[in-house]
Amino acid sequence: MRTLFLAVAVAALLSPSEGAIAPSRSDPPLCSAATAGTPSAEVAELRRQLSAREAELARLRASVDALDAESHHRIARETGVVDAVAASRLPGRQQHRIATAIVREAKRHGIDPLLVVAVIRTESSFDNYAVSPMGAMGLMQVMPNTGSWLMKRRGARLGRRTNLFDSELNIEIGTAYLAELLARFGSVEKALIAYNAGPGAAARILADRAARAKFMAGYPRKVLGELRKLKIAAQARLVDQAPVRTIDGRG
Repeated sequence: MRTLFLAVAVAALLSPSEGAIAPSRSDPPLCSAATAGTPSAEVAELRRQLSAREAELARLRASVDALDAESHHRIARETGVVDAVAASRLPGRQQHRIATAIVREAKRHGIDPLLVVAVIRTESSFDNYAVSPMGAMGLMQVMPNTGSWLMKRRGARLGRRTNLFDSELNIEIGTAYLAELLARFGSVEKALIAYNAGPGAAARILADRAARAKFMAGYPRKVLGELRKLKIAAQARLVDQAPVRTIDGRG
């Protein structure tokens, strides 16, 4: 929907406005008679028009982003993400940003936003500045080298390690990494082993039946336990919000 909206907007900007007459071959150039034949004046006028259209496109993109953010936060309310983030007791504005980012990134990668919440609860308990003994950082406990690798693959740079304390960037990277592990390992349980121990170690753990059973009882069970709690709470919320109907079927 967002892509379609931008495509229509761009087409509208680049096409003649409604009621305008398309210029013919005999029409004079856009510049005035005083500047006709002056290349620098023509270039300046074209640049002015281009700048105006770029400004309008930027305004339209901002409008689309605002609509997307509103939609994502609505989904966050409906799925229980907002309530889960509220339990962190973070400042209200930061809660809003985190809840919106969780839904946005989960939707982008096709995974359950409540799974992202469950990972955050298990990894950091919503401590934005958490650092593990191994050096993992932020809400989703992203390792700096993992963050740098994922950003580089996107043609961007992580920059300083402390950028992982940016809650939205941390969720963006952590969710992308989780989605990649889900695709690679084929199940939530196996992906969670890889998320916690690393893909290389996960392959060795999964190849050893005893090690696999032992590891499954640890980190994956904790995350899946949090996920079950979140889904139960979300289901209870839906029941509470459902309209009460009388015997005759009226609300």
